[in-house]
Order: sequence, then C-alpha cells, then structure tokens
Amino acid sequence: MILAAWLACDQSTGPNEPDEPDHSVLPRPLTTAEIELASSADRFGLKLFREVVRQDANKNVFISPLSVSMALGMTANGAAGPTLDSMRATLELAGLTEEESNAAYNSLIQLLLEADPKVQFDLANSIWTKEGMTFLADFLQHCKDYFDAEVRSEDFTDPATVGLINSWIEERTNGKIKNMLDQIPAEAVMYLINAIYFKGTWMYEFDPAKTVDDQFTLVDGSTAPIHMMKQEADLLYYGDEQVQLVDLPYGDGLFRMTVVLPRADVHVDSVAAMITPDTWANWIGQLDTSGIALELPRFKFQYKLLMNDVLKALGMTVAFDENNADFTRMMTREQLGALNLFISRVLHQSFVQVDEEGTEAAAATIVEISLTSTGGGGYPRIFRVDRPFVFVIRERTSGTLLFMGKIAEPVWEEG
Repeated sequence: MILAAWLACDQSTGPNEPDEPDHSVLPRPLTTAEIELASSADRFGLKLFREVVRQDANKNVFISPLSVSMALGMTANGAAGPTLDSMRATLELAGLTEEESNAAYNSLIQLLLEADPKVQFDLANSIWTKEGMTFLADFLQHCKDYFDAEVRSEDFTDPATVGLINSWIEERTNGKIKNMLDQIPAEAVMYLINAIYFKGTWMYEFDPAKTVDDQFTLVDGSTAPIHMMKQEADLLYYGDEQVQLVDLPYGDGLFRMTVVLPRADVHVDSVAAMITPDTWANWIGQLDTSGIALELPRFKFQYKLLMNDVLKALGMTVAFDENNADFTRMMTREQLGALNLFISRVLHQSFVQVDEEGTEAAAATIVEISLTSTGGGGYPRIFRVDRPFVFVIRERTSGTLLFMGKIAEPVWEEG
C-alpha cells in the first residue's frame, strides 16, 4: 500500500502540492478498499510498464495500466482455482477479497469519471459473447454490476461482427482507436473489452508562438528534428543523481502528467526498470514547487501490442494454458464437457497526442477467450526534454496511473 499511506492521511491533495491555483475537490473521501485498489492497480501498472519496456526496448511505448487492469479484472470474475489465484497475484489484488476488489473497481470508475469537470475522461466496458453459447448468469451479472459492462451476443462467424466490435471501441475512444480487432478466430467465444478516453487542457498552456524547431538526441547518440514547446511556470519538481521530474497539471489539477527525464548519462530503459512502487512513491513524495523553464517536445503516435508474453512474464501463465486454464465460473465443467476455456489473446492499443493545448490519449484492451479441447520571473532550473524520457498521466488523489509512456523519439504521426 505504497500510495495508500499518504492517501489515507490526505484525500484532497497529494504531498507537497504546489502553491498554484487549485480548485480541485475530491468528489468524496476514498474508502479503505478504494485506496487499496488504487495502490494495487499502481503496483500492477508499474511492473507491467517495466516489462513492456523490457520486451519492446528502444521503441516508443504507451500503455494504459488502468485499461489492462479493468479488462483483466472483469475476466478474473470467471476464473477459478490456480487460474484465479495467478490472475489476482498478477493484478496485485491479494490485499482485497474478490467482493472488495469488484466494489472498489466500480466506485473507482465513478470517482475518475467525476474527478474534474474541466477534463474529459470516459471509460467503458463491454462483453461480447458468441451467439448460441450460454455463459453463467452470475459471471455476466457481476461484470454488469461492478464494471458497468454492456453485454452483447453476436454471430462470431459473420465477418461484420469484427466491424461491430471495432466500431464500439472507436466510438468509446472518440475515434482514436480504430480497427483494433483483426479477426475472430473460429475458436473464440468471448471478448472482454475496456476502452478509455482522456482529453485534458494544461492548467498552464504553452504559447504556440514560442514553439521552435529543435533537435532531440536519440538513444544511439544521433539526433532527430522536433517541435519544442516552451513555457516558464511554477511547477512541482524533483531531481536526484539519476532523474529529474516535473509535474504538469491539467484542468483543476486532479489529473497530471509527470515527466521523468533521465540525467544525460542514464539510459531511459534503466530509468523505466527502476520505477518500482517504492521509487515512484519516493519521487512523488518529494515533488516541490520550483520555477521551471520547461522545454517539452510535441509528439503524437499510436502503439499496439499483443500482451500475452508480457502477462506470462508477470506470472499469469496458466490463464493462457489451453489445457489447464480454469474459467469454470464462466461456464461449468458440465457445460464444457471435453472442452476448455482459456485466454488466447490480450490485445492492447493506444493513442497519445501532446501539444501546446494539452493531451489527448486513448487506449483499449481486448481479452479474447477461446474454447478448445483439453488435452506516461526567476526560473533558475532549465528542464530541457531533448532526450528519451518517461511520462505518466495520473489522477493524484487516488494515485491511479491512467497512462504510462516512454518516448525514444517524439514522432508526430499524421492521421
């Protein structure tokens, strides 16, 4: 419960918050279960990010730990035995009962949706089942009750169903996540989907007239052209021998982007690898107001990843095992007969655009369940982000990590 400790002490502001115009008010006090879930989700999110960076080295990375946690959290309601245990361990939910974690997911959804009227934050869940197959009513009802999931039964043999699912995702992400599902394999019987959309305007916007052409130093020492935004403001800052952090508030200040810039002689992947819950809590806890002359590149790109190997590396192996996975709380063993349910794919796709006005970000996670036979005035400090860096978009009162990214090269993809 790294973040839970200070959250429990102060549920309206984070530690060492800046002397800035901050009209943010937490909609209500966090419950003990919500604090624990936020802490659990962050522990999961940080280790997920570390593993994604490890497996996708030297590339731009952008994921939503919250989206992955939501989709797998729904799925876990259908798991049993060692499959359930490994999923809950991977999701860092050991400190909560299943009922507590489900209820906390539900209330966390509502809290995030209501956190800041100046920030657009949308979150939606859905379950798509193969027409003609009967899944346990308790499982589906739990997903409806706790995750506000829309449940639909469709003809998976009809090629148009791929378009229906993709349209649902595209609509819930304001058109940013398109054509995510490539096909529906013959053995697929269910899709559990989370979609998130975020659009926040900086509390202190960058003046486009101050944006200049500049150079960004890549991991290999070469340079690439960028558009560098500039501003001077009193912002939360922390620095040590390995990293510098600056915290950029959106809207009324509840949602923030924290930029983690490695020192010149430190590799960005090394910094990503060191972001444990203790390290993250230490950094955030030491943020303090400082005059900052900030230089931050504009960037815009999409990211897509099949997460099977990442999740297996985090301990969720059995859920992908077609012979040994146990999802008998989706369908009973009697219903399955000689067949078995397992997770065949976990797809994750994201979009991010950071510019002078603010940030637009979206992500979706698809868990594919298949059936087979068993067998993120004075300005003394210059914070120049001209080399690879990590960034986090977070909600400060709950500590929820909405998005995390690593920028190896700040590209601007058109379209």
